[in-house]
Amino acid sequence: MRIAHLVSHAALNGVATSSRSLIQAQLDAGHRVLLVHSRSSWIERQAFTGPIDMLASDFATTPAEIRRVGYAIRDWGHEVVHAHGSRGNKHAMVFRCVAGTPIVMTAHTRQPQLPWAFAHEVIAPSAQTADYYLSRLLVRRKHMHVVPHMFDIRSVEPVSHPLRAAARASLGLRPEAFVVGSVGDICLRKNQLDMVAVLARLVAAGIDAELLLIGPFADSAREGLWGAALGDPLVAGRVHLVGERNDAVALMGAMDAYLCTSRMEEGPIATLEAMATELPVLTTDVGYSSELIVDGSGYLFGHSDVDAMAKTAAALAGDAALRNVIGAAARRAVARLEPPATVSRIEQIYRLAAARARQKPAQK
Repeated sequence: MRIAHLVSHAALNGVATSSRSLIQAQLDAGHRVLLVHSRSSWIERQAFTGPIDMLASDFATTPAEIRRVGYAIRDWGHEVVHAHGSRGNKHAMVFRCVAGTPIVMTAHTRQPQLPWAFAHEVIAPSAQTADYYLSRLLVRRKHMHVVPHMFDIRSVEPVSHPLRAAARASLGLRPEAFVVGSVGDICLRKNQLDMVAVLARLVAAGIDAELLLIGPFADSAREGLWGAALGDPLVAGRVHLVGERNDAVALMGAMDAYLCTSRMEEGPIATLEAMATELPVLTTDVGYSSELIVDGSGYLFGHSDVDAMAKTAAALAGDAALRNVIGAAARRAVARLEPPATVSRIEQIYRLAAARARQKPAQK
């Protein structure tokens, strides 16, 4: 198939990394791809293997830019357009309305925007995400498809003692500390303040623990809350805020356990990366975590259940062998998301979109 992807996110995030994985898997399967990307974006700088064409756009919702991108896609000879991100969705909505283009959108987040109602088919990475759009009547059930993000386990190396030592040395973390942490924007939705509370409980229990947070602050209004949290004498000097890093997956190896305290997620990709790294994951029940973390491959918690999460982390701190067992099970669980089966499912969705686009309205 000839597939045009609209990826409007510029930063390195779950939208960009999951889109990149999908595109490469489609190239591996023999498809042709046109990638319309934001200028100076992370995905633009990635190396792809296979027949891919690239087109830069600022995704401005102006007639001139929508025409330029639309004509380029038309002239390239697309069979389907797959949009990722709200600005990409807006372009795709216009392409459908003006030219009848077959449109598929992936719901990487929960935003009640008009374009969802114009997609021929919508892909949600979890049942929670699908229920959000179905309940708001933006998407009809027969056009909603739950397809978890694929993950190429070969892209992440399991952490080893040398890799952990190197990651800690690069960050100035002590070799003997029990390090918990996460990757992602520091924000209200991801709720990393609960991780600080977990750290305080670990230290109060006599555990030499530290917290590593990789990602930028996204909620400047919460700086006062963070100031109060970091002012707790129990955690003073034990919280490491290293900002946004392009080597986040490698630095993840500095951790002994991975925490996800999010109030809402659709994936999340960083949790998959942690599991592939063979870290034991402690996560709230968000996205498709409950489907993925089964048979001893990690730990699920209710939202803001800091006491239970801290208790489990404390047990892991004192049992390296248990951490290894859980980590190995985590990597096996992620292996179920390898690309071939997912690519086949998405191909079927593309065919449904194309067939629906060809349908003529019923005559009155």
